[in-house]
Amino acid sequence: MDDVLGEFLRSTQDAREYKRALAVQMAHQNYPYETISQLLQVSEPFVSKWKRIYAEQGVVGLQLGYQGSEGYLTETQRAEVLVWIDSQDVCDLARLQAYLAETYAVRFQSNQSYYDLLHAAGLSWKKVQASNPKKTSSRWQPSRRN
Repeated sequence: MDDVLGEFLRSTQDAREYKRALAVQMAHQNYPYETISQLLQVSEPFVSKWKRIYAEQGVVGLQLGYQGSEGYLTETQRAEVLVWIDSQDVCDLARLQAYLAETYAVRFQSNQSYYDLLHAAGLSWKKVQASNPKKTSSRWQPSRRN
């Protein structure tokens, strides 16, 4: 059982899973729950909970249940989109939205997903402003005191 837990600790990439497994390992090594909670910055019930779950389900119980949602684009499609963006003389949000809708029938719920694609292709998305708000006036003159 400890070999399986040790292998899980060596292989997991997720900090939350690692913390759970480390708490269980320390509990199995008879560290006081108070010490474990202080070292790992967790509560004592956290240690108890994950020790119980590990006893019932093994390493599978320590793994995250939520693995994220499936993306709108596959990795291949995303790579194709990045190549398409790179081939465009001008690529803006509206053009990218139209391309994705026509080619892949994809409409993102948030503009941030489009911005992320533009950024991944090496473009930046910034609002145009009439003047730089951080620039100080060149007509500044020191006040004169009498």
